[in-house]
Amino acid sequence: MARRVLGAFAVTATAALASLALATPASAHTDNVTAKCDVKTGKSYLTVGLTQYGSKKDNFLTITVDGTAKAPVAFRESFKTETWEFDATVEHKFKIDIKAYDDPDSTKGWSKSYDRSTTACVKQTPPSSSVTQPPASSAPEVPSSSAAVPPSTTPVAPAPGGSTPEPPLAATGASPVWLLLSGLGLVGAGAAALLVVRRRRA
Repeated sequence: MARRVLGAFAVTATAALASLALATPASAHTDNVTAKCDVKTGKSYLTVGLTQYGSKKDNFLTITVDGTAKAPVAFRESFKTETWEFDATVEHKFKIDIKAYDDPDSTKGWSKSYDRSTTACVKQTPPSSSVTQPPASSAPEVPSSSAAVPPSTTPVAPAPGGSTPEPPLAATGASPVWLLLSGLGLVGAGAAALLVVRRRRA
């Protein structure tokens, strides 16, 4: 009787241990999925690390950033922890999908999805509106058209033949017309005197 009880106990214990061994991989899946915005570095970060998944076939990891899905990444047993950087001046939304090959219908909880997000923790500095104007250059002074033209210093060209033309006679102020009239008057007076003398002799 005692042997039967011990045998039944041994069978029950063995079955329990077998069930525990089969359930261990499911409970051992470890996921590190975090997202944060760091003011000190001015960046947003998404970190993903997966361990203790099945290694007989490929598991797949798909990451969606702000509605855009990246190409699925295949891994076995574990996905080495990786961190991606993003702009911290805007908010971001992430979705991490994990498809375990031994849980295609997500009934065992090994295939799962995570939703993560970050806020805009860094304010974007607007560009400065004050533009430095270059100093206005003083316009060069334009000479007036009424300014006196300096006398020409160009020498007078010599006349043909090589001799320099004589300068004109200087004006004395006496008019030659009066000299001519005076001469004519003297001639007329002499002629009249000659006629008078001839008449007297006759």
